[in-house]
Amino acid sequence: MEEKQETEELIFEAARRVFQRDGYYGARMQDIADEADINKSMLHYYFRSKDQLFQNVYQKEMGKFLPVIMELLNSEQPLDQKVENIIDAYYGHWNSNPKLIPFIIVEMNLNPERFRDFIKGKKPDFPTRFDEQVKEAVKKGEIMPIEPEQLLVSIVGSTIFPFIGKTMVSTLFDFDEDSYQQFMADRKEQLPTFILNAINYKQ
Repeated sequence: MEEKQETEELIFEAARRVFQRDGYYGARMQDIADEADINKSMLHYYFRSKDQLFQNVYQKEMGKFLPVIMELLNSEQPLDQKVENIIDAYYGHWNSNPKLIPFIIVEMNLNPERFRDFIKGKKPDFPTRFDEQVKEAVKKGEIMPIEPEQLLVSIVGSTIFPFIGKTMVSTLFDFDEDSYQQFMADRKEQLPTFILNAINYKQ
């Protein structure tokens, strides 16, 4: 049993690397078998098809991050702290998984049903507390009038764009890898204040 689990994990990690590198349509079962250093027959013994293996990889990768964000959004933290922690969570996760975000974004757009099925399967607690907080803050005059959905998309979009658009950002500003990493570190520090100032947040 232990050997079976170890082999499955070996295959999973190999598949994760290949799918993130080549995408669903570019990946072949033979590529995954080669990456795992096993023969193709053994790969098919553990996972009958590429689609089955991809579903496992996609759901596990999504499952690492989405619940963390949902928990933050539904927490009782003050709005300013919540904004900072959401940004920090995105940066921490994407920095440690630089190939993951384009993999998820591309596959989400190419195969939206996979994402919908994942959401339905996980049944996460949607961010009702964040929704309530934003509306309460607007009503009290603590922030400018803004819909919770607009604010959340602005936070997420501002956070993930430099990861998605790394090539464009680096080319536009003539960044080498060290310069890009410093830019991202600076942005992580500055972005919470920028977002809060943009909505005229008042403590």
